[in-house]
Amino acid sequence: SSGINAEYGQPPLPLHLRLTKNDAATLIQAGVRGYMARQLPQVQGFRDKIRRKQAAATVIQSGWRSHKVRQAIRDEDLSSKDYCKLYYGSKKTPDAVQAEEEEAEQ
Repeated sequence: SSGINAEYGQPPLPLHLRLTKNDAATLIQAGVRGYMARQLPQVQGFRDKIRRKQAAATVIQSGWRSHKVRQAIRDEDLSSKDYCKLYYGSKKTPDAVQAEEEEAEQ
């Protein structure tokens, strides 16, 4: 469903009114068990390893983008070209992208 009752135009009932006591207890238990599992030392180590790999990937991607821009600057005259397209992959300036994001929030 789309989240609104089509016949009456009303939002759906809150979760606590739709669940039976057994379903609510199961949901709470699952949340507590998930929390407890995430606190285990071996899981924490795995999560730290993933964070380090993601940080390394970000550094590599940033370096690659900078390399591609320097390469383009070296290979051709960019005085009449759009620098934003080279770096961001589109013709939108960072200010235009930010303005669009602000409009979407409203």
